[in-house]
Amino acid sequence: MDKDFDFDELAAKFDRILPILEPVTERIADHLGPLTPGTELLDLACGTGEPGLTLLARNPGARLRGVDAAPAMAAVAAKKAAAKGLPDVRFEVMDSLGLGIEDRGVDAVVSRFGVLSLVPDPRVEAREVARVLRLGGRFVIATWDAGSKNIVSYALAAALRPWLRPPVVAALERQEHFAMPGRREAWLSEAGFADVRSELFSWSVGFADEARLWAFADDPMFLRSVAGDLDTAQLAHVRETMFDLVTEYRQADGSYRLPYACRILWGVR
Repeated sequence: MDKDFDFDELAAKFDRILPILEPVTERIADHLGPLTPGTELLDLACGTGEPGLTLLARNPGARLRGVDAAPAMAAVAAKKAAAKGLPDVRFEVMDSLGLGIEDRGVDAVVSRFGVLSLVPDPRVEAREVARVLRLGGRFVIATWDAGSKNIVSYALAAALRPWLRPPVVAALERQEHFAMPGRREAWLSEAGFADVRSELFSWSVGFADEARLWAFADDPMFLRSVAGDLDTAQLAHVRETMFDLVTEYRQADGSYRLPYACRILWGVR
């Protein structure tokens, strides 16, 4: 996978964003349905273990196999599983473009913002998912929709635009292209999936005040990974621009309620 973002560097603080993404995990669970004991669940591009760990906790007896291209992400996920004493769990380093999994080796596949989102040719990922999923197996994949539907990241990216690294700019452009209506559904159908469905899933995220919103956005490790080291004046520009873009989402009490949206796709092999 192209290293547009250094996910190994981000792994240490990745969990700070997980609460924001919990509604997406809930929706993935809704579409996946219950897993019977012995079901082999693959969490593809699992990051620090989600949504796989949550789904496993809700489906005792299922087996979880999480894979991620970033060794640090997979290591954090493995530590979390060990701390919870979860059986039948393994996390491995594996590229979504070439999975080291046998044909029809898993019963269900999930991914939350891991596949069909970042790589230059997501058709390869779609074919890999089809290859490893048994006939009759289910998949549920959450992908980012158009950037403007996710106000925090959209406003921050716009504010950072003068300093974004070229690979990050390219990844953001791909995100817009991939979000065009019907594209991801077509890739999955071409890969061999039947009855591919999708929905635009929306939710909102609240911040108590401007300071908390900026504390979320102003993470040095994240900013460095996408824009390099910014000086004080540059950070001041980023803050001013970002808050100008989110002004209309400021509530009367000074809090912020910001919309998010993603495209969720599901179907059967």
